[in-house]
This record gives sequence, structure tokens and C-alpha cells, in this order.
Amino acid sequence: MNVISIFTGAAMLAASAIAIAPSSAAAVDLTGGKVAKAKDKSGTVKDKALVKFVKDPAIVLPIPDPTCPGNSSFRIRTNLHDSGVRNLPCSFWKPAGTKGFTFKDKLSSIGGLKVAKIKSGPNGGLMLLKLKGDQYGQYAFQGPVDFIEARLTLNGTEYCGRFEAPPSELKKNEIDKILFKGPSIACQEPPTPTATPSNTATATATATATDTATSTATDTPTDTPTPTWTPGGPTATPTATPTVTDTPTATAIPVVYRANHVALRDPHIFVNALGCADLTDTPIAGISVNTLIADAITVEDAGMFDLNLLAALRPLAQPPSVGATLEIYTGECTSPLFGETCGPGAGSAAVTSYLNQSAGDCVTPIAGTFGMGNDDVSTPYVPGIIPPAAPCFATLPTSVNFELDVINIALENVVAGATFDGTPATGLVDGLIVGFLSEADADQILIPADVILVGGQPISSVLAGGSTNCALHDDRDVGPGGEDGWYFYLEFEGHEVTWTGP
Repeated sequence: MNVISIFTGAAMLAASAIAIAPSSAAAVDLTGGKVAKAKDKSGTVKDKALVKFVKDPAIVLPIPDPTCPGNSSFRIRTNLHDSGVRNLPCSFWKPAGTKGFTFKDKLSSIGGLKVAKIKSGPNGGLMLLKLKGDQYGQYAFQGPVDFIEARLTLNGTEYCGRFEAPPSELKKNEIDKILFKGPSIACQEPPTPTATPSNTATATATATATDTATSTATDTPTDTPTPTWTPGGPTATPTATPTVTDTPTATAIPVVYRANHVALRDPHIFVNALGCADLTDTPIAGISVNTLIADAITVEDAGMFDLNLLAALRPLAQPPSVGATLEIYTGECTSPLFGETCGPGAGSAAVTSYLNQSAGDCVTPIAGTFGMGNDDVSTPYVPGIIPPAAPCFATLPTSVNFELDVINIALENVVAGATFDGTPATGLVDGLIVGFLSEADADQILIPADVILVGGQPISSVLAGGSTNCALHDDRDVGPGGEDGWYFYLEFEGHEVTWTGP
């Protein structure tokens, strides 16, 4: 194995890291619900929600440790809205004495979560989730609702409580304000998230797909939505807010696309080989990062391909429809190239929502985070970053800890988008994936020892600005939580394939 193969895996990570699907977990039922409330203000900056459980007999020691290298996620939902599973950076967790842990993100960058607390006590334990701002505002709860559920998962143990009357007391249930008082009850198993985007409902367009099963997706916009994200930025606010129904649509027929091209565009990869060499596109001994990615996607072995990144749009909804559900698989595909038959493989689908746009660019690079030394004007990396232009889509941002065969990599604030090619779309072009890797995480992720030149070194050692990297310039960026690291930009294109999965 060589250093390039590590970043082939990193490309897999970023392309697959648009969302993460719920995983099985040990369940802890919370009955000590104190309050669950939500306010939906004009815009998204002042939107907020709070869920609190106190003196809960189920929160006892030992509480699983979510600090690094632990893993954690949260999910909060009603019968009308769903945050989806949001993976939380382990570096944002700190011990709360000896009885629990506290998560703090001053920018509320992961699904709007600003504070999370869980700790035990002599009379029962505490769990709190506090959400606020733009990232929460993208799916802000609006009444009337039937229930509010909150889940916090720590290293596979899921703490979950549901506010629903009865036994909870529903004090307010208006479009801009929801208030439940406890107690709470055990959660119910959530459905696979199904996006039903909505603005102010006045007109209805319904598409029905019929095979052996029939399902209906309904979009209700009053105008054409124009959501725009700047990952990690203060204005990452779509004008159309996706909601998630409680009705599973696993039988809806998806249109599935396989990535036939993936290339790292920023940051570039530098190693000390007869001087400081940029291995991103310029080959040494015929090998570069992007040529190895291309080979993994296009070169078959015994009728199969090594790298199969699949996006299932369930259903395919193009502008002026608002959007729908997007599932990501690292699947299995048989040859020939551009005539593949693909299935989901052994892994679970990662699920998120996508929003469409009829004008402008759907995903744009963040100013000051790309180009050599982050100067895209005077010293741009070539080729440059091309934003997907309308008609296009963009996914909701999320955070992922992705486990590769040889290495684990966590990306935060991941957003992906592409331009639809044709109507109905037979391909996705000018695709762009953006995700952040913190320097603290990059310093801890070690390249396997058998890798030539950099074996046993951290991933930061091949990124400009890393403490041991050979480059004279610094490509480090400031992440969503104010930490140093690198925003990764990967371009992609995909084509429609024959699908054998659900």
C-alpha cells in the first residue's frame, strides 16, 4: 500500500459522508422528561429548541465516554420533522466531573446542537439537548405536532425519551411555538427518514411511482426554492425548509447514480520525494492521487469494480420540485463501465435530504479555504473548483465518522451537490463535495506503517500546514467550531445504473 491509497479511501469517505444512517444500539428508555419546547421565528437565526430530562432513573453510571476516540450522535424529531442522525465530533465533548459529559459547539454547526449534557446523580440522571440557529432552522419544528422525541447515542448506547400526551402535558402547539411538560415515555423505532420538503402550502404536485408497490411523494411550494449553503458559514440557510414524514417510503422507486469520476481538488497532497512533491495530479513513477482514484472506479477486476459510490434519489425530483430523500451506498457493481448493474453491498444506506435549485450555484467554496496557501486568486490550484450550477441540488450538512478498511477518518459539516444532466436526469455533472477534517483529528489518524515514505506518520504530514509537512505554504483553514484543519473539496460526476437493491 502507498500514500495514494490512503487518499483514495479519503475520497470514498467524502463521497459517502453526505449522511449517516441510524445504526443498531442498546436502548435506554427515558421517563424523567421535564420539558420539550421549540420556537420557530422569522428566518432561522433565532430558531431554537430544548429537550430536558431530570432525575431520570435510567441514567446511571457508567455512562459511555464520547470523548476521543469515542463516537456519538443525536437525533431529534416530531411526526412532521426530523433532524436525521447527526454525528458529533468527539473533540467537542468534555468530562463533567466523574459522573458524565458535556458537549459544546459555540457555532451550533452540527444540526444546530449548541449544548448536550448527560450525567448521573444520586436521585436520577440528567440529559439535555439545546439547539439554536441556522443549522437547526433548516428543519425547525413547527406545530401542531403529535410528539417530540430526543435521542443521544454514545458508543452504541442510545438514550431516548418521547414527549407525547398522555402522559406528557401539551401546553402549546402552534405553528411558531411548541411546549410539552413531562413525564416522558419510551421512544418508538423511527422510520427511515423520508423528505417531504415544504414551503407555504398552496399548490400541490404529486408524483406516483408504481412497480410491485406504490408510494407518493408530494411537494408543496408556493415558489421555486433557492437554497444556498456555504458550509461552515454564517449564511448557510436554505429558503425552503425540508420536513420529514413518519410514513416510510422504502418502496418508492429510486433512480441510482454511480460515480464514474472523483478527484481531489483541494487541499493538495505533498510528500518529500526528491524534494517536496505535489502528488495530487502530477504522477511520480506513473502514480498520483487522482489517477489511483480513477483506476479504482473504472478498472474492473473479474467483472467487478473496486470503488462504487452510489447515490439513490428516492424518488428523483428535479426543479421546480423542492427535493426528496437521498441515500448513499458504497455498493457492488458489475461491468461493463457505463452499463453497470449495482446493488447496495453489505453496508447500510446513509440517508439525508436534498433540496433543488432553479437558479444560481448549489454548493459554493468557502472564501479563504482554497488555493495554495488559501489564496485562490494569486496562487490557485489547477484545476480549480467548479460549483454545480442550476438546475442542481444540495444536501443538508452533516458530520460523519467513516470507517475504512485501513483507517478511520472523521469529516464535519459535509455538504454535497451536483447539476442534473437531462430531464429526467440520466447523470449528475459538476458535482462538488465539501467536508472539514480538524487538525487535531488529522494528527491522530496514522498512515499504516507499510506505506512508502510516510508510513506511521499522521495524515497531517501530507497536508500543507501540517507540523511535519514539507510544503512551505500553509493550507489550513478554520473549521465550523473555530478549530484549525482542512476543508476538503472533491469533484465528481455520475451516471444512471441498473439497480438491484430496495
